[in-house]
Amino acid sequence: MKRFLRTASLILVAAFAPLVALWVRRSEMTHLVWVVPGAAVVALFLFGLWYAVFDRAPVRARLRRCGFALLAFAILGFAASRLLRYEGSVSGSSFPKFAWAWEKATVPGTSPVVEALPSASPPPEGAADLLDFLGPGRDGMGGPPPFGTDWTARPPEPLWRRPIGKGWSSFTVAGPFALTQQQIGDDEHVTCLDLATGRNLWNHAAPQTRLLLERAENGGAAMGGDGPRATPTIHGGRVYAMGSTGVVNCLDLETGALVWSRHLLRDLGAETQKWGMANSPLVLPEESLVVFAGPDRSGPTLVACDLASGETRWIHEGGGASYSSPRLLTLAGARQIVSVNFADVCGLDPATGATLWRHPWPGTFPKVGQPIALTGNRLLVTASYGAGSLLLKIARSEDGGFAVTPLWKSTQMKTKFSSAAVVGEHAYGLDEGRLACIDLATGKRVWKKEKFGFGQHLLFGSWLLVQTEAGEVVLGEVGPAGFAEAARLPALSSMTWNAPAVAGRVLLVRNDREAAAWLLPEP
Repeated sequence: MKRFLRTASLILVAAFAPLVALWVRRSEMTHLVWVVPGAAVVALFLFGLWYAVFDRAPVRARLRRCGFALLAFAILGFAASRLLRYEGSVSGSSFPKFAWAWEKATVPGTSPVVEALPSASPPPEGAADLLDFLGPGRDGMGGPPPFGTDWTARPPEPLWRRPIGKGWSSFTVAGPFALTQQQIGDDEHVTCLDLATGRNLWNHAAPQTRLLLERAENGGAAMGGDGPRATPTIHGGRVYAMGSTGVVNCLDLETGALVWSRHLLRDLGAETQKWGMANSPLVLPEESLVVFAGPDRSGPTLVACDLASGETRWIHEGGGASYSSPRLLTLAGARQIVSVNFADVCGLDPATGATLWRHPWPGTFPKVGQPIALTGNRLLVTASYGAGSLLLKIARSEDGGFAVTPLWKSTQMKTKFSSAAVVGEHAYGLDEGRLACIDLATGKRVWKKEKFGFGQHLLFGSWLLVQTEAGEVVLGEVGPAGFAEAARLPALSSMTWNAPAVAGRVLLVRNDREAAAWLLPEP
C-alpha cells in the first residue's frame, strides 16, 4: 500500500503544473498565465513534501535537506526582492515585467513644454476632422474607407515621428490640431500637436498629477503603466479632457488657454479607479453638458457638467463606473446615454441622468469595450475576465417604460482592451489577443485565427485596420470566411495599447514612447 501511495502521489505532484497549464490554456483567459509559474513553484514545494514523507533516506537527513531547500528559496526570494524592480506588465496578459534595481527608472515624458505658441501648418491634403474617441459614433466603426487599400502599389507616406510621454490616450483632430494626453515628469499634460508636422503647438499641464503618485500602493495601477488613459473630446472650439486621477479640463482649442478645470473625483469625495480613469468625455450639445465617468465599485457612475462653466448639473449614482466610455444612442425610439458600468449596463436620460433601464452585468474586473448598437434595438456588450459577451434587446414596455431582454450570453468573444466591430450579422474582435468572429444570432464562434495581441482596431465598411499590440498596423477585409490581410505597416516597435486614429486620410498612432503619422493613399 505504501509503495502504491508513494508512486501515485509522485505522479500527481509531477502532473500538477502541466495540468494547471492545460487548464489555463483551455480557459482562454490570458490574465491567468501568471498562474503557471506559480503552479511550478507550488509543485516544487509539493515535491519537497513528498520527499520528506516518502523518500527512503533517514528522517533526519530528509528534514535537513528540506530545510536547506527552504532556506535556499528564502535567500533567492530575498535576493530577487532587492535585485529586481517591478515595472508593470509585459503585455495585456498581465504577466509581470522586471528590471534590475540599479537601472535608472524611466522618467515619464520627453516632450518639451512650448514657450511661445507657434503657428499651425496647413493640414495635409485629404485630412478631416475626428472630434471624438473612436470616431463620431464612439464605436470605432464607419463607412467605406476614406483611403486607398492597396498599400503595395501606393504605400502610406510618412508625415512625422516623434517621442511622446507615457500614456494610453488616442488622438482627436480638428483642422490642423491633433490632441492627445501624455505624462511629462510628475505633470500630466493635454497636448496639441501640429497635424502636418508633429510639432508641439501647446501643452496644458496639471502639476504634480500622476497616477503612480496617487496610486503607487496599488499594484494594479503599476501593472497598467503610468500616464493618462482617456482621449480628449473636441467641441465648439474647445477641448474637454479627463486625466488619469480625475482632473478634468476645458481648454481653448487654438491656444490651450484654460477655460475651466476641476478635480472632479476629489470634489465628489471619490477615489480614482484602480487602473486610472480611462473614460473619454461625452459632449451633449443639445443639453449643453459634458459627461464624465466616476469611480469604480462605489460612488457616482456618471457626472454631467455644464459645458461653459464646468458646474455639476446632474449625478447618476449607479453602482460605480468601469473603463468603457459612454455613448449617445437611440434605442426603442428614445435618445439616451448608454453606459457599461462596473456591475451593469444602463440607459440614462441625457437631460437628467435618470435611469431609463438597467441590466445587471456583474464582474470584479474591468469592462473596457464600447457598447455596440445593432439593428432591431439590440445592444452588444463584450468584455474579458470571464464576463464574456451579452446581446440585449431594448424595447418599450406596456407602462411606457423600457424592457430589457437578454438574447444570449457567450464566452466566445472576450474583448479585453478593445471593442467589437460588426458587419452584417457577425461581430469581429480581439478575443484574448486573437482576431475572432461570432454569429450574432447565437453568440457562437465562427472562427478564431490571427494573433494580434491586445491591440485596437477600426472598421471601415468590411475593412479592418488593426493596431497590433506589438506596434504594427495591419489592414485587411473581414467576413464569415476569415480575415484576408492586404497590407502591413511597421508603425511602432513596442507595446501599444492606444487606439489608432484615422482623420480622413491621415493615420495617427502612438504608444507610451513615440507617436507617428502617415498620409494614406487616395481611394
